[in-house]
Parts: sequence; structure tokens; C-alpha cells
Amino acid sequence: LMSPLTGFIIVLIAITLQITLYTIKRLQEPLEPNLSDTQKAYKMKNLKKSFWKNAEITNGRLAMVGLLALVINYGLFGWIIPGFI
Repeated sequence: LMSPLTGFIIVLIAITLQITLYTIKRLQEPLEPNLSDTQKAYKMKNLKKSFWKNAEITNGRLAMVGLLALVINYGLFGWIIPGFI
């Protein structure tokens, strides 16, 4: 049988993989709808800025999800990482 720590690590890796795949998909999506040809030049200038803005927003949201997971785990089990802390 698996130890509780091994099970916890497997669940943590699975959740991290799902969040990573979602983040990669989200960062590849455009932030605004398709523009006409006259507006494409302006869009290309701001493409880098919008990518990093989207990346920072996603990073902040994922950090809050991680913090929430830690608080819930501590509230339910009294440990942040089972078996260690």
C-alpha cells in the first residue's frame, strides 16, 4: 500500500499538471477578438504587453488557488504538507 505522503504527492502532481495545461491554453488565446487589417499593425505593437499582462494575471490567480489549497489543507488536517509540517 501507499503511504499518505505518496498519495498526497500524486494528487498534488495531478492537480499541478491540470493547472499547467489550463494555463498554457489560456496564454495562447488572444485577449481581444479578430481585428481588421488596419488595426493589425497596432495589435502587433501591443502583443508583447498584452501577453505579459495576461501571464501576470494568470500567475496571480494560480497563486491564490495555491494559497487557498494550503489554507483548506491546514484547516482540514492541521498540516500544510502531511507527514512533514
